[in-house]
Amino acid sequence: MPTTTGTRERPSTSTRTADVVGKIRADLIRGLYGARTRLKEGELAERYGTSRTPVREALRTLARAGLLEHRPQAGYVVATLSLGDMDDLYSIRVAIEEQVASRIVELPDLAALEPLEAFWAAEPPPPDTLDDPEASLVFADEQYHEALAEISGSSVFPGLLRDINTRIHLLRSRDFLDTTRVQRTFDQHSAVLRALRARDRRLARALLRSHIWESHGYVRDAALGAGTVQP
Repeated sequence: MPTTTGTRERPSTSTRTADVVGKIRADLIRGLYGARTRLKEGELAERYGTSRTPVREALRTLARAGLLEHRPQAGYVVATLSLGDMDDLYSIRVAIEEQVASRIVELPDLAALEPLEAFWAAEPPPPDTLDDPEASLVFADEQYHEALAEISGSSVFPGLLRDINTRIHLLRSRDFLDTTRVQRTFDQHSAVLRALRARDRRLARALLRSHIWESHGYVRDAALGAGTVQP
């Protein structure tokens, strides 16, 4: 009779698929795969140390999320954004984050805000202390908004917001090119946190809405200037 002593169960296909989804999404954010890059099952399986089955399912999952496009002659390629797509994604982002604010002010305990308050109330880190200032600050900004979604307690908003951030991440690579822009972001994030701490739903929602649309305008202009978005 076979024994299971000292053995481990193999991860399920769904678990392996979720792992590959996370790894591909992270590599998309890092810019490893540029727009229109073709993602090949065999190469991805080798890179992530798995079989083709979870890779195939991961590609389908990412295509449903809008991060990849499936083309009959080319397979899966990294999706590109049009101006209309970008505007729609920001509209959805605003709607999500307004709901996030409404949920947070109703929480009985706001201790989860403390790490965010400690970071964003401080002075911005000097650029020469960061390996890649622009990328580091884009990630920090995304983590701020995603953390608020997690704090809200929603099981839906964090995943939706992560997918939106992944899709617009490359366009935001020019979002923090000057110290004035960086300082303004720190000030706006701190103001939102103060409103949440005061449980002022209307103000928190208004500040988030204004902050996100200001970022949208900046990113839109920068993306058009750099030619990284389709008209």
